[in-house]
Amino acid sequence: MLAIQLTQFGEPEQSLKVVDIPEPGPPAAGQALIQVEYAPLNYHDLLLAQGVYPVRPELPSVIGNEGAGTVLAVGPDVTRVGPGDTVLLPFGTFAWSEQVLAEAARLTVVDPSIGLEQAAMLTINPTTGALLVEARELPAGAWLVQNAANSGVGRSVLAFAEERGLRTINIVRREQQVAELGELGADLVLVDAPDVAARARAVIGDDPVLLGLDGVSGAATSLLLDVLAEGALLVVYGYMSGAPFTPDQRVLRAKNITTTEFWMYEDKYLPRHPALGAESARLVAEGKLTLPSAPVYRAEDFAEALAHLRGHGKVLLDFNPHRA
Repeated sequence: MLAIQLTQFGEPEQSLKVVDIPEPGPPAAGQALIQVEYAPLNYHDLLLAQGVYPVRPELPSVIGNEGAGTVLAVGPDVTRVGPGDTVLLPFGTFAWSEQVLAEAARLTVVDPSIGLEQAAMLTINPTTGALLVEARELPAGAWLVQNAANSGVGRSVLAFAEERGLRTINIVRREQQVAELGELGADLVLVDAPDVAARARAVIGDDPVLLGLDGVSGAATSLLLDVLAEGALLVVYGYMSGAPFTPDQRVLRAKNITTTEFWMYEDKYLPRHPALGAESARLVAEGKLTLPSAPVYRAEDFAEALAHLRGHGKVLLDFNPHRA
């Protein structure tokens, strides 16, 4: 069967290969055999391939950090999932092959009304968004501020903040994103500029903003610090700017702001993943969470998919050989 393997840690164009590997055997007790339908190709997959992530599989290895599939068969004593179910692949089950075996107890079944392409993108960005919103306990009606608000994580933050009764200040780069995010439930959307804090205060008054979510880092961090109140928490989860996290220490001290870096696969978060995956699926089914669409490439056309990712962003890999 077709798979995409990492042959060595290094540049993805050289280290990721489309290969033919044996099909998995029948599922053992507690396992499910899954036909992978779609799996995203995203920048965090490239970081794994480059050896940047703490996850470093023994090579050569199939990789792929998320995906959705259809259960083909289950092993003895498996009752919570069955053939035909659409499931999210759990952490540790690398997705980039036509079929995989996974621990049935860790699978999240999603409603068939959710399209397979949307299901394939439910594991990472929505779960990240939910965990970020929960990074600090806030009372209903409280404000949080985020940059990269139009990203997959940013949109997920909007949905989960609304579910938990929180209000959001969202910093974006382009004017046309203001109305779009407003339709998705953003309370306040501001275009990136040095006066962001003043414009935010003109709307929210003296209400404290005690949680900031930084997916950009670099110079963009300073705008979040301007908005945050004394004693706030700033969570860094991404580096879209390509620049390191170097906040102004004088501002941190003056406002007594705590900073922390976030990685969704820390042991303390893993038990939350299945429930948050299920909640994400529910929000999609109810129309409360809309994930950005992505172009689809056949898995055998991986080189073209990687080139598209480099130039334009996330794509989906189609691993079902029987799809027309």
